Amino acid sequence: MASAYARQIPTLIPLEKAGPKGYIRYVFPLELPEGYDMDECFRVLKSGLEAAKERIPTLGCEGVPNPDTKPDGVLKLHKYDDYETIIAKDLRAPGAFSHTFAEMKAKHFPLAAFPGDLLCRRFTWFSPGERLPAADIQVNFIPGGMLITCCFFHVFADATTYFTWLETWAEECRRVQGIETGPRKEIPDVWFTDREKHMKPSGRNAGKPEEHPEILVLPFTPEGFPPKMISRDHVGQVFRFSAEGLAALKAEASPKNATEPTDQEFVSTNDAMSALMWRSVMNAQFPIDELKEDPTSIFNIAVDARSRTDPPVHPRTFGNWLGWVAPQMSIRKMLTTASLADISIVIRKAVQRLNDQYVDDLSTLFEGVEDANRVVATAFLDVPGYNCVQTSWINMAMYSLDWGKGLGSTIQAVRSPDVGVINGGSLVLPKLPEGGIELIIGVESKCLPRLLADPFLAKFTEAITL
Repeated sequence: MASAYARQIPTLIPLEKAGPKGYIRYVFPLELPEGYDMDECFRVLKSGLEAAKERIPTLGCEGVPNPDTKPDGVLKLHKYDDYETIIAKDLRAPGAFSHTFAEMKAKHFPLAAFPGDLLCRRFTWFSPGERLPAADIQVNFIPGGMLITCCFFHVFADATTYFTWLETWAEECRRVQGIETGPRKEIPDVWFTDREKHMKPSGRNAGKPEEHPEILVLPFTPEGFPPKMISRDHVGQVFRFSAEGLAALKAEASPKNATEPTDQEFVSTNDAMSALMWRSVMNAQFPIDELKEDPTSIFNIAVDARSRTDPPVHPRTFGNWLGWVAPQMSIRKMLTTASLADISIVIRKAVQRLNDQYVDDLSTLFEGVEDANRVVATAFLDVPGYNCVQTSWINMAMYSLDWGKGLGSTIQAVRSPDVGVINGGSLVLPKLPEGGIELIIGVESKCLPRLLADPFLAKFTEAITL
């Protein structure tokens, strides 16, 4: 029997009230046999999703204004009955889509093969008047397979929660196919109830904006998104690390290779990958011989704030527990005298400053602003530009999910559309089944040739291109 909490529509926690009002867009390719039955595949997916919505109410909700709470600009979840969460698009006819599944698979699924305006139901940032469903899904049927695009609204969930949504959907798809017949893998109550621990700040922390350089509270309420953030003149590019490439990167980033004295004895592999992405974006967009003056780059890195809570919450508690760190460095220094170790150390020190009071302190800050729309990640003031943003899907075990034989069993890749995740954004993709890790690095379109020609990046990775 499903948990009683699966019938309740959640109230937002403070972190969600000020969460980014944008969509994270996923592309999941699944291979199907020649002559597959499109209608049957879609029936299974839709029936499975409807069953998942019964277990996770947010999946069947949309964001609407909440005038009954403070601060202003906050949304609430509203269950809808007049919107199709999932639709199908038939792109199997000659010329309807540029590639067959086999062609994309042979090239390891380059992002350039996934035009977002064709394959996704919406862009990253919404336009005035658009509805804001928590999940907006399109199944694109192409020769040899299907491309499932999932647009998930970030206010209500993050990568940890997205994975639970997808895991539950996949289980229900197996049930529709008759593969699963035993008891359901019930979602633990604690994943729902631990949210209650952080509905309000405790009063222990002051929530001072000056103590959160990763967040900026604007003195005005913006009328929309900055033009550079909503421009289509941006691309994402996949790079793949082999196990050997990762080992070489970690060795290069070791604190023993720092050019300046440091007491830092450890950097993580993720720190090293973040440093490489940061340096690569700055190098692509600002050739050192063209760089004017000495600008500082702010690098907002998303963190899972569930582990920065007191009282603690379950690692898979539902919702959006997005936190940030914001290391900074001179771009000129980054591209000339700084080693990868120096950049990694700056990142590690920023991460280490977070403690178990972080969520409570940030909640106090968010509850005290006049309008939630005034809260932005600091880097967003100039992306793509001097600043950049990074997130991670590395812990999404997407390759382990079984969708059932009738749907191709397992996804073949985890991707974003061609423009990347967000303008000025890069990310770490889930670990590959055969070992290794992939990244998506996002830059302005005109900077892609320089990114692909970066010898330092090529030292550790292989570019996945058409």
